[in-house]
Amino acid sequence: MPRKPPRGERRAPQWGSLHPLLDLHGLTGDAARLRAGAWLRARHAERVRTVVVITGRGNRSPGPPVLLGEVEHLLAELRGSVVEGFALLPGGGGFQVELTRPVPAPRTLAEERVAKRLRGSAPELLRRAEEALWELGIAPTPALLDAEIQRLSREDSGGED
Repeated sequence: MPRKPPRGERRAPQWGSLHPLLDLHGLTGDAARLRAGAWLRARHAERVRTVVVITGRGNRSPGPPVLLGEVEHLLAELRGSVVEGFALLPGGGGFQVELTRPVPAPRTLAEERVAKRLRGSAPELLRRAEEALWELGIAPTPALLDAEIQRLSREDSGGED
């Protein structure tokens, strides 16, 4: 049985959306701002590029619409760090938001050396190293691939440890 998403969060395909969707109906301005900020940062960390945030138009609110303005202000604040751009949805009840691409962490000097050695490895040896690690149930990282390539090279030359 599939797990239900948390209250207010909907996954595609609902409402004709192919993107993760957050529905803020019924929340106060402060609660909506906090929830939307945390949710957008989480989707950004997951490397999602496009999301939809539903605020509603505020037609049934006792006073003036609040959520639309709060979320728009939040999106403007996050522009450049988390948000690349946003546009009001047709009908005016929310936003389609384009998230920025997270900046990859810089490589250390040791990681650069490993990457350089891997680029210089024979493709067949690299494939064998990947297969050996996957057979052990280990996701091949550059450092593990380098170690496995060295082990395979020693094994091929007859000088196994």
